[in-house]
Amino acid sequence: MNPFAFEPLGSPLARMSALAKGIFLLCVSIAAMKYGLIPLSLLAAAGLLIQCAAGITFRGMGRMTLLIAYLSLFSAIVRGILPGDGRIFAIETLSGSALYSLRLATVFIYARLFYVSTKASSLGEFLTRASRKASGLFRPGLSKTAPSDTGILSDPGMLLSLSMLFLPRVFENYTKVKEAAALRGYGSGRKKIAHFLPMMQTFIFMSIKGALLTARAMELRSYSNQRTIERERFAGADFVIAVAGASLILVACLPGIA
Repeated sequence: MNPFAFEPLGSPLARMSALAKGIFLLCVSIAAMKYGLIPLSLLAAAGLLIQCAAGITFRGMGRMTLLIAYLSLFSAIVRGILPGDGRIFAIETLSGSALYSLRLATVFIYARLFYVSTKASSLGEFLTRASRKASGLFRPGLSKTAPSDTGILSDPGMLLSLSMLFLPRVFENYTKVKEAAALRGYGSGRKKIAHFLPMMQTFIFMSIKGALLTARAMELRSYSNQRTIERERFAGADFVIAVAGASLILVACLPGIA
């Protein structure tokens, strides 16, 4: 299961503004990289509680958790190996490596909350609308709703949406390649590492093919940078979420938190 796939939910989290959730994710990611052990643990626990309260399942998180464990192990080895005092490994570096692992896990929890409850296009539309308004302010003769420049570069929201879709599609393509290989009995032998490169080649091919299909789909649907964008409501609860995210960064500046 793709841990970053959009799952339409009936919970209040899915009905909140994409901009507010995007601001909160950015702020919580910055805070996670600054907090010490205790506040960071509380932040991670709060994310898990929000996930349970929103009705988001834990299915699909196992592979990503395993990847975080691999990254943490690699970080621990690089951080502590051959400290230069004659030892092979510095045991005192393990605490820092464990904290780094918790930081990654915390960011993953909140990133998953964002992806499963938010359409990538919703956040991109905020950016394009802001770009159009800015163009209207700095270029008075230009329409605030439709830019005169042609091309996707004048539609930054579409670029943001396509960039955000990269992560879910990576997991989707990997799952497809792995399942197709398993159905064909590929990699069932003992030399599993030898079978990894052909699978990686197929994965890269599918990723490139997917990008070309996306470009072709946009062309067939007559994509235009002057596309109509539906305005999304920014309610009081969304404002509270954005302020709560900013407060997390302010808390990180307090003595004893970092």
